[in-house]
Amino acid sequence: MNFNKIEKSGFRSWPALEESENNGIVLRFSNGYTKRANSANVIKQQKNNFEFLVDQYEKYFKAKNLPCIFRLPSFSNNKKLDNYLEDRGYKSIGRSLILCRSLVNSDFNDTNITEKNRIEWMLSYCRINEINIDKQTTHLEMLKRIKDKVLMVVLKVDEVEVACGLGVISDDYFGLFDIATKKSARNKGYATKLLDGMLRWAVENGASFSYLQVVAENQAAIKLYKKFGYQHGYEYCYRINQKD
Repeated sequence: MNFNKIEKSGFRSWPALEESENNGIVLRFSNGYTKRANSANVIKQQKNNFEFLVDQYEKYFKAKNLPCIFRLPSFSNNKKLDNYLEDRGYKSIGRSLILCRSLVNSDFNDTNITEKNRIEWMLSYCRINEINIDKQTTHLEMLKRIKDKVLMVVLKVDEVEVACGLGVISDDYFGLFDIATKKSARNKGYATKLLDGMLRWAVENGASFSYLQVVAENQAAIKLYKKFGYQHGYEYCYRINQKD
């Protein structure tokens, strides 16, 4: 599986409000909503002049009233840059894993999941996660910017929404995002049913591969995804400027 393609698919599936690329660094801004959408994503090896590189991104994020954040995928071989950032006072946070699997010749259980439009799904997402929709304006704007084939679904049990998820097919890569289960409905197999339905949809709509990101400490989620055949692809962490 092509890790660079996963990165590009992820950017398309989780579109920032502003995005540009220069010399293998994808700069993204989305009003501070999520680190992934508000960071300099270093997807190619940087070999020299780290001081100039970091200075320019610090200036960019300062103008946005945000901390300067670098996201460093392990496959990009940027240990020297990582060390430089550490020496400059950047803290390493948010270690996450990218799990992936092939969908070729795969079959999944048929689950009755309910598709929704962006606004309806956002309302369900907020109810399931018990969060205020008024604070999800940027999140909703990002969803509206998705140009690829998208699946926004909820799983209902006795007409009660217990789980939700977002999936996007970019080229033939199916990314999973915003997978959540209602607190009172956890450990009952609902996430398994949700994923069965979403992956079945992905296969039926031409996806050949699937990927997702998960916080490295979330062992329960990792166990679930590995049950579906997902394997470790690569990982990443963030370096955040502690002075901001």
